[in-house]
Amino acid sequence: MMKPRVSIVIPTLGRETLYPLIENLLKQKVNFSYELVLIPQVPLKKDKLKDKKIKIHYEPLGKGFAYYRNVGIKLSRGEILVFIDDDELPMSFNWLKTITEPIIKRNEKVVTSGYKIKLGQGYWTDCISLLGFPGGGAMGFEVMWPLKNPPYTYHICSGNMAVKKAVFKKVGLFNISLKLRNEDTEFNQRLERDYKILHLKNNEVYHIARSGYFNAIKWFFFQGRSAYEIKKIVKQRKDLVANRFSSAFRILTKVSLNYTKYLPGVLFMIFNQYLTQFLGFCWEKFR
Repeated sequence: MMKPRVSIVIPTLGRETLYPLIENLLKQKVNFSYELVLIPQVPLKKDKLKDKKIKIHYEPLGKGFAYYRNVGIKLSRGEILVFIDDDELPMSFNWLKTITEPIIKRNEKVVTSGYKIKLGQGYWTDCISLLGFPGGGAMGFEVMWPLKNPPYTYHICSGNMAVKKAVFKKVGLFNISLKLRNEDTEFNQRLERDYKILHLKNNEVYHIARSGYFNAIKWFFFQGRSAYEIKKIVKQRKDLVANRFSSAFRILTKVSLNYTKYLPGVLFMIFNQYLTQFLGFCWEKFR
């Protein structure tokens, strides 16, 4: 079998959103060979995964995203690795071509873009999406992480990213000691010491919205726990901390100008976000 030029790595819990994603990826318009490397932690519907491009490698639950991504990296045969998550969907059939083209034609090493979450899914769901997570959410990548040296950024979206495989040999794989997420943050800090990260403005992928107030609170608490976990490994940089607060200001400014009806809800959710993250941080520290 011919060695693929590109490998798409997808850790998955077997959610129903995986199958539309696979269908989309198999229709991508490219002029190179590629493979789909699935790392599931539960049984999948194999009748929907019969294409020869698909490689499936099962792993047990509870190992953490860093571990599953590393397994995908090691199993991949392509010289370019593309990462996408199973709750996302490319917005066009040119997504794969667009995200890999800078590496193939211009010798870039790392390329990333953000996520897109549609508004109109309910008031509180929209307010949560307007907080800018994940990957810019309904707010947009550049509102959350302004480009310091356009078109280059200092932030990766690990669910919408292409990386030359040789990069991992230099900076290392994802840190498997980070079990509560934030493995992309730690990898990001090692990555940007040696490489520029190219940001593509118009190559977002759709992401499922986080819905429900209590689901959001649980997510914020989990973020706080993961913040303490990564603090033990990575020295927190003042510029990144400052950006978290300045991004809140940019969010509120944009909401007040363009999405006025959401302003009270977004203010309420920002307050809940910082409070719950602080509680999660303390929980992880003292438990």
